[in-house]
Amino acid sequence: MNPQPFIGLSGSVNSEQTQHFILRDYMKAILEAGGVPLLLSPDLDAPALEGCLERLDGLLLAGGNDVDPSVYGQPPMPGLGEVNPLRDAFEGALVRAALRRRMPLLGICRGVQAMNAALGGTLYQDLPSQRPEGWLHAQTAPGSYPSHEVTVRQGTLLARVVGEGTLRVNSFHHQAVRDAAPCLRVAAQAGDGVVEALEHPDLPFFLGVQWHPERMYATDARAAALFKGLCRAARGQA
Repeated sequence: MNPQPFIGLSGSVNSEQTQHFILRDYMKAILEAGGVPLLLSPDLDAPALEGCLERLDGLLLAGGNDVDPSVYGQPPMPGLGEVNPLRDAFEGALVRAALRRRMPLLGICRGVQAMNAALGGTLYQDLPSQRPEGWLHAQTAPGSYPSHEVTVRQGTLLARVVGEGTLRVNSFHHQAVRDAAPCLRVAAQAGDGVVEALEHPDLPFFLGVQWHPERMYATDARAAALFKGLCRAARGQA
């Protein structure tokens, strides 16, 4: 058992595919939770990725640009933002490898969308145009400020990690889960019906959330609990 689990993180790739980066808050949140964050290159080929995963204890999929609708078999619609095929392919491989290996995985914002798309689910490409009656999910308040509530479902992994009932979260997205992948279940929803968390019911820790706990972990114990839960699972603890 590794007392400081190695957590591989996927980061953003710019449109020209010349820069690969991640915001420091993801790294700091993992460090604060007791893990060692390592940024994974999207240029790893399949054998190199498998060798890398042998040395990792967990994975985190970070936020970022839109998921290409071709991943889930749909044409692009008005309102779709910037997509990046390199990142889509890499994160799809990470999700499927984590599932196969039963490796602890936490997806954040785009991360939960990538998890869902890679496993056969679909997305709303643009909430304002596809669900105009819904809430504002791209807040204008500072990143550490919780802008709306979500309801955490009883009996879920998410409930064990952050507690049941309502949870106030921040929100910076215009895409969202539409149809959950067959192997995943909804763990939380906003009051307007938007899916806010997905998880695999048969794995110890395979969870994605639509909000950004990395922007709240320093001041919100329930946000910090997500990173602690990932690192605890990566150490082989329940």
